Amino acid sequence: VLRELAGAFPPDELKVQRDALKWVQAVTGPTRDLDVQLLDWDHLLAQVPAARHGALTPVRTLLDRHRAAALRALRRDLRSAAYRDAWRSYRGFLRGDLGPARDRPDAKRPIAEVAGRRIRKVYARMVEMGSAIDGASPAVELHDLRKRGKELRYLLELFGALWPSDVVKPMVRTLKGLQDVLGTHQDREVQADHLRALAGELAGQAGGPDALLALGALVDQLDAEQRAARAGFAERFGAFAA
Repeated sequence: VLRELAGAFPPDELKVQRDALKWVQAVTGPTRDLDVQLLDWDHLLAQVPAARHGALTPVRTLLDRHRAAALRALRRDLRSAAYRDAWRSYRGFLRGDLGPARDRPDAKRPIAEVAGRRIRKVYARMVEMGSAIDGASPAVELHDLRKRGKELRYLLELFGALWPSDVVKPMVRTLKGLQDVLGTHQDREVQADHLRALAGELAGQAGGPDALLALGALVDQLDAEQRAARAGFAERFGAFAA
């Protein structure tokens, strides 16, 4: 909301609050990524020949160990003075005097006007970005489009009731379809990169050489699912852009 309705807030204080909230978001990232990895483990294992399942036990053990370490770090952050200060400051910001309206050009405009203008802008930008994506586009372009899609999704979920449901619901439905393929594409890339990064640790462990060989099959499966998500992009984007 702070990003999408920036013109309703004082700019200097807005930056302080957004930076603090970005930090809160960032410290949850490693645990979140490992949670996705572990939640998908059985699905990935099912795609690998059963004869290799036992060899992958050290990989699962390492992932559990990394997730436990990430969770310990997250707990430290969530119990820290920086975390408490961030939320205390944010609550004070919301309760406090936001200053004269002349410094906040959107402060007195109707919310439908402000949110509607932002929705049109984000949607138009997504159509522009998505139309430029083809089979040779780097993964980062799909990831950037995914981030824009999150913005639009938040806007529609927060303010969609301001407009007729027969306009908003089809837009949300096609956006969800697009987000599904973009989310799978990004998650599979992150998961594959994480698994590749385990190679050094696995090499020195009992069963490590066999685990490394089996790990390649997991990475291949993730790469295949990422390619499939990319292949489905054009159809989902076409529905959304229409």
